Amino acid sequence: MPSACRFVRRLLPLLAFLPGLVPGALAAAPDPSYAALRAARPDGRTIPVHGLVLERDVFRFQFDSGAFHLLAPVGGRTVGAVFVGQGSYRLTPATEAERRHLGLVAGDDRLEILADNFEELVLLFGDDTAAELALHAPIQPMQKAEPDRRAAAAYESHLKRQKKDFHTNFDLRLLADLLNTPGLTSGVFLAFVDGRKYPPALAAVDPDGAEALRLAPMLGGEGSIFFVADPAKGGIWYLCHQAIEVKSGRFARAKRLADALHYTVDTSVARDADLAGTTTIRFDTLVPGLRLLPLTLMPKLRLQKAAFAMAPAPGAPGEPAWAGLAFVQENEKEDADAAVIFPAALPKGAKVLLRLSYKGDQVLQDAGDKNFVVGARESWYPNLGVFSDPASFDLTYRVPEGNEIISVGRQVEARVEGKESVSRWQTDGPVQVAGFNYGKFKKVDRRDETSGLDVAVYTNPGTPDIVRTINGILSGGGGGEIGEIANVDRSFASGPQGPSLGKVNTARLAESALADGLNAARLFTTYFGPLPEKQVAITQQSQWSFGQSWPSLIFLPYVAFLDGTQRQRLGLTRANDFVDEVGFHEFAHQWWGHLVGWDSYRDQWLSEGFAEFSAALAVQRTKGQKAYDDFWRNRRRTIVGKIPGAPANYEAGPITLGYRLSTARTPWAAQAIIYSKGAYVLHMLRMMMWEAGAPNPDDRFIAMMKDFTATWAGKSPSTADFQKVVERHVVPAMNATGDGKMDWFFQQWVYGTEIPRYTENLKIEKAGGDGYRISGKVTQEGVGKDFRAMLPLYLELDKNQSARFALLPMIGSSTRTLDVVVKPPRMPRRVILNARGEVLARD
Repeated sequence: MPSACRFVRRLLPLLAFLPGLVPGALAAAPDPSYAALRAARPDGRTIPVHGLVLERDVFRFQFDSGAFHLLAPVGGRTVGAVFVGQGSYRLTPATEAERRHLGLVAGDDRLEILADNFEELVLLFGDDTAAELALHAPIQPMQKAEPDRRAAAAYESHLKRQKKDFHTNFDLRLLADLLNTPGLTSGVFLAFVDGRKYPPALAAVDPDGAEALRLAPMLGGEGSIFFVADPAKGGIWYLCHQAIEVKSGRFARAKRLADALHYTVDTSVARDADLAGTTTIRFDTLVPGLRLLPLTLMPKLRLQKAAFAMAPAPGAPGEPAWAGLAFVQENEKEDADAAVIFPAALPKGAKVLLRLSYKGDQVLQDAGDKNFVVGARESWYPNLGVFSDPASFDLTYRVPEGNEIISVGRQVEARVEGKESVSRWQTDGPVQVAGFNYGKFKKVDRRDETSGLDVAVYTNPGTPDIVRTINGILSGGGGGEIGEIANVDRSFASGPQGPSLGKVNTARLAESALADGLNAARLFTTYFGPLPEKQVAITQQSQWSFGQSWPSLIFLPYVAFLDGTQRQRLGLTRANDFVDEVGFHEFAHQWWGHLVGWDSYRDQWLSEGFAEFSAALAVQRTKGQKAYDDFWRNRRRTIVGKIPGAPANYEAGPITLGYRLSTARTPWAAQAIIYSKGAYVLHMLRMMMWEAGAPNPDDRFIAMMKDFTATWAGKSPSTADFQKVVERHVVPAMNATGDGKMDWFFQQWVYGTEIPRYTENLKIEKAGGDGYRISGKVTQEGVGKDFRAMLPLYLELDKNQSARFALLPMIGSSTRTLDVVVKPPRMPRRVILNARGEVLARD
């Protein structure tokens, strides 16, 4: 691009005069601003305070008496302070949903405002806090030879907590404000509080969105967060858009600094486990003045070198002018967040190449007999964000001869160099993330003509350590603890002559996995539309009961390759449903999660819930209607289930609370709500759109789902975006409020937590001729006054046959009187409410 080429010429003279940053260098001197931030401590300057109040969005900090001890300036600017004295804080939630969640995690279901007292508090800020403090009282210069000991100790305690509890480098977030927007006075505000009642926590307001703090993935643009660092009760207690945004209905999105366009990843595996690599990222800058760019990388993978160059125009001759680049990556067991720091500000729209070299020994684990476990699945290569920034990939792998790589993309090259096997893989377009499986494999494959997909299954012919462990347990001969294997029946390990799992013939079971893959390819293409990639690899992994899907690559758990007899011998009969469904669920992620992403953690149900619903479709297609109905009965039990002394899973919060649903009190709620309730939402939409008597009763639902994939392919929609697609396909049964909108449905089932209970007192009487009178009452209870449902009523004609005869509108906790005459083909046996689970109900 001409503009990028002009910038190269402007930048090179600057690089030549910066120590350690001459063109062609592969390393750079540490950044002085970062070094100053890490070294900053209370320097003796103080601000005495009495009755000072600082308000930041929903947080109110009151400092009754004491003093702020200022940190040493960084680049002439004060960006932190330690308060010692008497103070208190209050958190007033901006929404009712966040108030309920705050009460749940705090252990007080009546909580309205979270409040606590403190005697010490640490502030870091890129906003105008320093000026606000100075307005309260003049800064007192250093009065003695050394800073206040208590303030110094409080700050050291904060640093230790940053490393050992938060495992987050907050200095990088502050440095981003200092370097990317010099002079900014509306940046991040971080308050580290250690109260008397609640565990130590971070109260933060970040205009770039909480995602910029890197406390957890996919946090999006919500800017106010209360994060507790506690091994038992810790996590995100509060996360919301700022109150002014909630009031206006205009919400900020997470600030993105760069847009990755292409990754070239060269990976070498030595001694079957050690990994080294070089990744080159081509990206566009999205903001003016970019200097600090965060990276996602597994802490065990240690950066060795970094360099950058301005990307030449396509087809331009010659090698780019590389220059060494400063990078940050602290101790792997502490605050090891990675970032690079450019020597000069990059303009918005610049096209840049970033080259990073790294190595480590924890990405792969040898599971025995040519089986390997691939860890760090989203961070085995440095990247600018997975599942949020699609890019194309060119991946080269160098592994010991005799082992193989099965990768995202399509294989374009394979060769042997000395004692190494080298393979190269490329994606045909942008994908959300790259991954691979590693080991020794046998392959079976087939093409599905309907979908046009080539499906291959790769299994390992060896016997992994997990099988030896199981056999040792079952025979009573040791080899591991029962707890190592989920759900293994202890009775099998009671004697020295216990049963043996034996050798697992995964090659034979691969045919079953292939059949499921072909069925999934055909069914999901019919319902959701075609995939851009035309091949999908299903691979065996040695982890016992964990599946995962990559673009064009699926990991199936080891348990999925055990036949029914083997699972029964292990006491794994409860895993049968999981085994029957996991392949379909993971295959569905080719559409939900990869073809169509999700915007933030609040929208993750668009991936997991949709994949779970897709598995139900496949169960219906392969096993029939009864299995489909059983699927939803099982999911309903999961949704309304609870552990003793805790709220029911559905009471933990709405679907849009995402993984925050899992708390110390509700540990299984996230799985139940994101997966099961998220799937149930689609099931209810499908049933409302069902057109009985049509050649294909699902045509309207299929049209909606294909509209969604076509509209959002390669992008990351929000829940609101999905609702807009649904509203383009409203049918009369969905139009409960008469305005063609689906607010009523999404407010109840996605943003709400209510689940109704239904009872009936109906009788069947013979009417004149061949008619039957159905009369009595139907009650909806346990919901608010505005809760709406279209409740289906069925006549059971015999044990295996029923027919719907009415769709009864229900509003609030109410009772409806029914008196209708119907003419079924024979006398009905009874009336059944909600026979197909069309409405999620408590029982």
